[in-house]
Amino acid sequence: MNTMKLTSPVSNLMNQDAVQSVVHDLRSPLTVIKGNLQLLLSGLMGQMSDEQMLLLQRSVPPLEDLILMTENLLQSSALENGELQLNLERVDLDAMLRDTIDFYSAAFSQRDMQIYRQGNTFGQVLHVDPFWMKRVLNNLIWNAYKFTPDHGKVFVHVEKNLNGVDVMVEDTGRGIPKDQASKLFKRFIQVSPTVDRKNGSGLGLWICKRILELHGGTINVTSEEGKGSRFTIHIPASQIL
Repeated sequence: MNTMKLTSPVSNLMNQDAVQSVVHDLRSPLTVIKGNLQLLLSGLMGQMSDEQMLLLQRSVPPLEDLILMTENLLQSSALENGELQLNLERVDLDAMLRDTIDFYSAAFSQRDMQIYRQGNTFGQVLHVDPFWMKRVLNNLIWNAYKFTPDHGKVFVHVEKNLNGVDVMVEDTGRGIPKDQASKLFKRFIQVSPTVDRKNGSGLGLWICKRILELHGGTINVTSEEGKGSRFTIHIPASQIL
């Protein structure tokens, strides 16, 4: 005889709270480990052999993956429940792009990858939440890094128009199948995870979409299998000072 197990809303809420609690507890030790790795890689704790240095360098990308996953999981509940309050500030777009690219430069160099900054913002100042807008850029650049093979290229291009500002993150990766592109921005969805075998929560692009919607903006993707993908975020003129 088939039976159906019913889960109450209260039970679901308790499970969500438990997940959030565990993820929150994971964030602090992961941040400490990252700090220690960076200290060792800097050489301030003494010189290491090439083999030791290589092992440490290889530990950085998976650690970045885990940190970004924990951040995404922590932030998803607030976005899902409509509890997020934006703290809008004056943000220099050039400075935000430069800081984000610099943050990932070491990981790119370890895989002999190049990341290029293109276009001109003309000193554009945005009226956005800097924490959340940087989260969007982090997710897009890290995704481009993960799904682009060694020696590949990533381009961050800025284009100003009458309707606002577009920021495009383009890679030379494997691309996205046409039948899966429309699913990318749904919660807990990953494209061909069994093929790519990339770690992820399936939340990053959904979070990007929600954050941009709260700013009155949009995100879309164009991709061709075997040639790469381009994600474009649009920040409307209403959010430009």
